[in-house]
Amino acid sequence: MDACVLCGSPRSISVLAGVRYASEAEVRRCADCGLVFPRPRPTAEELADYYAEPYRKEYNEPPMLERYRADLDEARARVRLLLPLLRPDSRLIEIGSGSGAFLEAVRPYVGEVTGVEPDAPSRDWIAGKLGLPAVDKVAALSRQGKTCDTMVLFHVLEHVLHPVEFLRSLSPLLEKRGRLVVEVPNVGDALVAVYAVPAYLSFYYQKAHLYYFSKVTLGKALKDAGFAGVIEHIQRYDLSNHFHWMLTGRPGGQGCYSDILSPSACAAYAEGLIRAGHSDTLWAVVQAGADNDACRCGASPGESRSSANPISY
Repeated sequence: MDACVLCGSPRSISVLAGVRYASEAEVRRCADCGLVFPRPRPTAEELADYYAEPYRKEYNEPPMLERYRADLDEARARVRLLLPLLRPDSRLIEIGSGSGAFLEAVRPYVGEVTGVEPDAPSRDWIAGKLGLPAVDKVAALSRQGKTCDTMVLFHVLEHVLHPVEFLRSLSPLLEKRGRLVVEVPNVGDALVAVYAVPAYLSFYYQKAHLYYFSKVTLGKALKDAGFAGVIEHIQRYDLSNHFHWMLTGRPGGQGCYSDILSPSACAAYAEGLIRAGHSDTLWAVVQAGADNDACRCGASPGESRSSANPISY
């Protein structure tokens, strides 16, 4: 059995047999640091081949214009969270730009945006249709001498083979006091860790995700990479979505009971998940080279983001 990529421990515990699009895989949890990951782990070559073509076919992604339109609401929600960090002259880099919806949504609030997107059709769309600069990999930014004061990774780190090394590679692109924003799924998600809905477990654990982070393990990855800051809980999906999963075992329930569930009921439920540490998403804002003791990776649920209008996609 491979050693844990985060702490090096050879000891792990079986969590689940089979994941979405890979019935032969097994989900395991490190017995020492708690990082969750599927096995076997792909090689770098296998991963590159997978993302070259099979990935988008497996996930049945729609044509680019549909993807872009579908991504806009989520992108705007993220911009709202980021606004306190942004200035009119900010230079922002997004790693894993996908359809470019976030780059387009944030463009009015900053001075410059640049995307990093390894998928060639997506990159061509960003450059050709949106008129925004995009490169294929982080190394290309370094060759161009690009730096920024704000860098964002939305649901990217769980796809990276060596997350700590990858995070370290980003530091030279960040200016002094520049901020890195990382959003990942929370393995403490109530549908996984509290309700343990069987259909959701089979959906949640998937071939494309190499790691599943908790607040503690994300904090350790960031700290080991030389970053310090704050990790908070946010809730993306609503009470209707959770009811729908428990009743039907299928996705697509966002807002489906809105005629019964009031906004205040949904907000109270989201607040409860956030306070308990069982939100579906983790949101980290960190800086390189700061005092690592400041990274509140072990902060109590009461220190997490708590908003009367929790983020909702």
